[in-house]
Amino acid sequence: MYLSYSSPEQIVSALQKANAAQVDALWLLCVADSHGGQLPSLLTELKQAGIRVFGGLFPGLIYGEEVKHEGILAIALPTESQILIADLNTGGIEWREQPPALTDPVGQTSSLLLLDCLAPNITAFMEEVYNRYGNQLVHYGAGAGYHDLRQQPPLFTEHGMFRNAAMMALIPRRATVRVRHGWSRVAGPFVASRTKGNIIQELNWEPAATFYRREVEGQNPDYAGRPVFPDINSVYPLCIAKEGGEDVMRDPIGQTDADEIVVLSDVAENSVMYLAHGDHDSLIGAAAQAIADCAAPDDVAFCFISDCFSRVLKLGDTFTEELRSACNGLRRFTDAKPEGVLALGEVATHGGQYLELFNKTFVVALSHR
Repeated sequence: MYLSYSSPEQIVSALQKANAAQVDALWLLCVADSHGGQLPSLLTELKQAGIRVFGGLFPGLIYGEEVKHEGILAIALPTESQILIADLNTGGIEWREQPPALTDPVGQTSSLLLLDCLAPNITAFMEEVYNRYGNQLVHYGAGAGYHDLRQQPPLFTEHGMFRNAAMMALIPRRATVRVRHGWSRVAGPFVASRTKGNIIQELNWEPAATFYRREVEGQNPDYAGRPVFPDINSVYPLCIAKEGGEDVMRDPIGQTDADEIVVLSDVAENSVMYLAHGDHDSLIGAAAQAIADCAAPDDVAFCFISDCFSRVLKLGDTFTEELRSACNGLRRFTDAKPEGVLALGEVATHGGQYLELFNKTFVVALSHR
């Protein structure tokens, strides 16, 4: 459900009323980043009221065909759902509580992951989760943070806020997750010949930023001299070649003084990369295809959408057409209204493949009853 925000007491009251019907649910709260300054007082009230919550701050919220830049999305999860928090440091990953072994049959539990999009060691965290659970879990989720990428804590539970962290909610429900992006290769291949985490230092053994700008200007000279974020990246992202599926997008978010490109997610050294481009029709078509790929189940409890914030920058006022397309597809088999976030990185396991933090991608997750 969508809640406008007027006061902490108003949000607490709304969740208390809903809890009467949901039997003390665990609440996923997706909060518009415009309320970042108000969140600590809300968490204090929620803790005093005994309401269990976890969630993140995001550049925007998705509610049906609408994008909201204020307010809160509240999604009730089963009481038995478990929250696990990991601190992501440059030296490694530390779980505050060790994740449990799963005793349910494979596929009967799903995982909702929320990440601080600016945290170090995100790739190592994803590898740790995948190595721990393999194909026992279907994962979906989003990178949390502010629209201007300010370095402030974007994750929380009722006990407080967290930075450089990740949260995993183990939910005792099956989930169907599908991923599409609609971008196509327009130049390449080239080799990420030197990288460090999410910093591409060299492409084809040349300084990465100069190389990237030259490739973009070869496609469209109008982008000469324009900032990487939010201008160039919204139209000409990079992608990593992926055999057996769509390429994995990488979203440039800045250029360093050392002529490097900073992207939203890690790039392994020697990755084969391409310059990508998409248009209005291909991006909207990708969202519709992701819904169609779900194969019309008849037992949907809720629909969670993780849609990249930079797709909004690309589509502008026509972004609502992407949401309308998704809604139209969902109406063919469920009354569940799509609810979700404009994400800074989209989390998913796709078709049995490796757990990924995607960029510039549309992820749909259907949680089953």
